[in-house]
Amino acid sequence: AVVSSQSTGSSGINAEYGAVDLTDGGAAGPPTAGGGYPAQPTPPPQPAPQPVVEIPPVPEHHNPMLQVLENAVLDCKNVTNNPTQKRKLDEVTGKIDALRERLRYDSVSQPVVDHLNYIAGALNTKDYNQALYYHTTLAQSCNFSEVSAFLPGIKVLLQIGAQLHNVQHY
Repeated sequence: AVVSSQSTGSSGINAEYGAVDLTDGGAAGPPTAGGGYPAQPTPPPQPAPQPVVEIPPVPEHHNPMLQVLENAVLDCKNVTNNPTQKRKLDEVTGKIDALRERLRYDSVSQPVVDHLNYIAGALNTKDYNQALYYHTTLAQSCNFSEVSAFLPGIKVLLQIGAQLHNVQHY
């Protein structure tokens, strides 16, 4: 606090310099525009609640294909003791999740869905050569940006499955 040599009057505030004279009972703290004590700090405003975003379900007609892919991953994990293959299969699970999200929002074209169903049909009978054939056909005929999030993972699944089930593939 600054002690002023000028008269401060009865309020203890030197109007000319804005100083407080604590010797004659001036208020502690800086004076406010209204001449009183500073106002109590107000709590920050509460953020507005975030709207709840509804996640649509995967259309039911895609569930059998997804289930076959997931079962193939589990089958391969149960058969292999190779830690590298297990790690790759964990990555495949993430790719299948990416496919699920694209199917959920209907962002996969019908020709791609058809080929994925062909792959699932071949996997269902453990015909890895046929599944790889459909995969290759799909990879050669589609817009890669549409399938890049999941198709490489499906290829890894098919290759590992073929190895584990002693299938000679091209």
